[in-house]
Amino acid sequence: MAIELVDGRTDYESAARIVSSVLRWLTVEPETIDHMRTAATGYRDWLGLLDDQPVGFGSCSGSSRMGLEGTHTASSVLLVLPSARHQGVGGALYRRISRYARELGRSKLEMMAFADDPDSAGFAAKHGFTVVSRAPALRLMLKDCPRPEVVLPRDLTLTSLAARPELARGVWETAVEAFADIPYDGNTPMRPGAYEKFRARYLAGPRFIPEATFVACSGDQVVGYGQLCWMSRSNGVGDHEMLAVRRGWRGKGVARALKAAQIAWALDNGLTELRTNNEERNAPARAVNAHFPYTRLPDKLLYHGPCDMIDEH
Repeated sequence: MAIELVDGRTDYESAARIVSSVLRWLTVEPETIDHMRTAATGYRDWLGLLDDQPVGFGSCSGSSRMGLEGTHTASSVLLVLPSARHQGVGGALYRRISRYARELGRSKLEMMAFADDPDSAGFAAKHGFTVVSRAPALRLMLKDCPRPEVVLPRDLTLTSLAARPELARGVWETAVEAFADIPYDGNTPMRPGAYEKFRARYLAGPRFIPEATFVACSGDQVVGYGQLCWMSRSNGVGDHEMLAVRRGWRGKGVARALKAAQIAWALDNGLTELRTNNEERNAPARAVNAHFPYTRLPDKLLYHGPCDMIDEH
């Protein structure tokens, strides 16, 4: 069996197929992977070939979706199709990812998997990775789903970034305040990063839906936002990317209204399914979800572990 690693840019169709096949509950399209090259700090990726067939995918960057800048941890992905496992592809990708992470000045890696993957726990234990975050995942099948009523607190208005793009900075300011309170990675809070990076990563690209990025305002001040993104445009699957409310407006129904607005938009625009996950300690977000008929999926697990200190051959 001949193993080879090639630049991921050579075949994003195969990369997306591998990611979507392995993760199953997180569909990725080729355009999304391509967008990561410009949106994530220092992003690189590789395809793992077994006898010239793409069977594995790995990536590494200096920042994750929640912001790892200024830490010793690099964000990474390492996935191998089940039929090609235990043949050295995963090890080759791990060494290549580790080498690049060290070039970025990082000594640790962050990886994710779903709890129903039969091999992820064994790989993690073998290489010294531990679970630092567990997020129960949910899906909402939209066929026969009742259309929710969107009820905002008095004196608030609801709009979208499609209708009012000038509110983008207010969305970021809300994220700066709200992310600090959202559990994500052990005791490390979420961080949105600088405005320009936030805008390039979350308010642009193939997943961004400005019409479904809802903003709650008190006058011209953004007090909360709820963002629905594409997970798979071709299959009509949306992803609840974020639900964030400023501290002074929590407990007043803002988050529930923003979530209802996303679901209503999905129903009105012919989507088939919505998916989400919230860290198990994020009780407020999980309480909002309980108002809607989501069903459970396997937990999403976030792992941290060391870079492999054995360099590539």
